[in-house]
Amino acid sequence: MRIHFTRADLARTYVANGADVMWEVANSLQALQATYGKRDLGGWRRRVRHDLHQTNLASLVRARLFPVAPHAAYYPDLLTPPEGALGLEEALEAILSTSRRRLCDEIGLLSGGPGHGAWLDDLRASRYRALAELGDTMRAYHRVSVAPYWPTIRTCVDSDIALRRQALRAGGVDGLLDSFRPMMRWHFPTLNIPAHPSSRDVHLHGRGLLLIPSYFARLHPATIFNPELPQVVVYPVEHSPGSATVRRGAALDRLLGDTRAAVLRAVAAGGTTSDLAERVGVSPATISHHTAILRDAGLIISSRSANTMLHTLSPLGTDLLLGPTAEEEGDRSPGTWRGWETFQAKVAEHMHR
Repeated sequence: MRIHFTRADLARTYVANGADVMWEVANSLQALQATYGKRDLGGWRRRVRHDLHQTNLASLVRARLFPVAPHAAYYPDLLTPPEGALGLEEALEAILSTSRRRLCDEIGLLSGGPGHGAWLDDLRASRYRALAELGDTMRAYHRVSVAPYWPTIRTCVDSDIALRRQALRAGGVDGLLDSFRPMMRWHFPTLNIPAHPSSRDVHLHGRGLLLIPSYFARLHPATIFNPELPQVVVYPVEHSPGSATVRRGAALDRLLGDTRAAVLRAVAAGGTTSDLAERVGVSPATISHHTAILRDAGLIISSRSANTMLHTLSPLGTDLLLGPTAEEEGDRSPGTWRGWETFQAKVAEHMHR
């Protein structure tokens, strides 16, 4: 698949601020029906299948959600509305408010399977009972299969976002798009997705592109089907952020302490004090204590808006979080590894005053 940019599209290309709940739901449904990603998703599949049976949801998910989000190249774009960035209930409200014409068009492209025809016909006809059942089943599936794993999902996604933001800061949008090699290849004006099941061309025509990291996407980056809708690319993230995206995880923990290092990682995706408290699993008061120290050390930037405090990484904080590359680790010259050691020593001195 090839996505074609204009200069205006580059100015409107950005990475999502965090995980999108409906893309995670849809991608997890596909993963549950498949066998790929055994290392990353094998344990999740076993636990979720057990939990779905224990809660008497297994047959309902097979009958109602698998036909709508099959393990196939196509599933309806209406399942992944932009409101997924806001939360589950906002996304479900958007899905259940889909126009009859769009339901007819998108559900009509599903082939279904034995016994699924009547259910898909009811959805295609926008029958109230079918839509209500779709929403209720999605909500129940999310509660069992996605919500318990959300802290892990957010950690992996937030770590990837930190990496992309560093690429953007260092090289602009060209650097950001080039950071996706080898899963995507960028050479202006075209972003090529070699493993995508479609060979079509999409022209953005000034609309820009939203890049969404996803925990449950594994095989290849995904796109929406309708070329007229706002365009997105949903791409797989590394499931071990401590060993890949955040290269110096253990050293960072020793340098800052476990909790403060966790706070710094959480700040990578930006957020309020309450957001960070939820990600790290500590109280807002604890977050305020650690962000004050990190701010004094020049590692984060905090700005007040009304009654909330928004925290983001400073350039210094980004450098500390990501650390030297593998090539730099092997280079003992004063400008790389020794400079990094000196930098860590200065940070440690400030932290332990």
